[in-house]
Amino acid sequence: MESVFVVVGLLVLFFFFVQKRYAKQDELKDSHYKKKGALLNMKEMAFYNALLSAVGQHGIIMSKVNMTSVIAPLETNKKKWFIANNRISKSYFDYVVCDPRTLQVRVAIELDDGRELDKGKVERQKLLMHVCKSSGIPLIGTSVKHSYQVSRLRRLLATHIDLIESEKEVRFCKRCGSPMVIKTATQGDFQGRRFFTCSRQPQCTYTENYNVIFDEEDDIA
Repeated sequence: MESVFVVVGLLVLFFFFVQKRYAKQDELKDSHYKKKGALLNMKEMAFYNALLSAVGQHGIIMSKVNMTSVIAPLETNKKKWFIANNRISKSYFDYVVCDPRTLQVRVAIELDDGRELDKGKVERQKLLMHVCKSSGIPLIGTSVKHSYQVSRLRRLLATHIDLIESEKEVRFCKRCGSPMVIKTATQGDFQGRRFFTCSRQPQCTYTENYNVIFDEEDDIA
């Protein structure tokens, strides 16, 4: 008699398992999808192509990369970690340039789409600046254009990616008019960053940021 109950019990469990499995399959069949359009619109693609030309073989460019794929909260408290992670889970970097050998992110780039500055846009900018500063990822901002000057993008990227060399240029000291030379900071907050300094040092101590080469109309900073 007990064996009958065991068999019945096994049959009930088997029936329950089969029903649950097919019910899940039916749920999937009820869901239909369609392919969306291109990942980037025409203006975003124009910038992407300029970025490809500027980076060359010295980096891999990825677009619309979820922040949680790049950074993670430092919080040890579980509740605080969840809050911090949730804050970045729905946001992304417009573009990131990665090391071609390790895929480590070297630079993040934010492309301004030209929309009016609203609350959502302001909050996004604050979040981007905070996470990049906190994680030590350089952030470059640029605006949407129909065409981009590759040489100027290359100079800007060369500040952060050593393998990228900008075209040689002659720059003159704004204080004394002497030719300027490129040096690399060896200490302080800007250690490892390139900068222009007057060739007449120590007589003239004028210096310029390496990427201060853009006219105002270029909107690249």
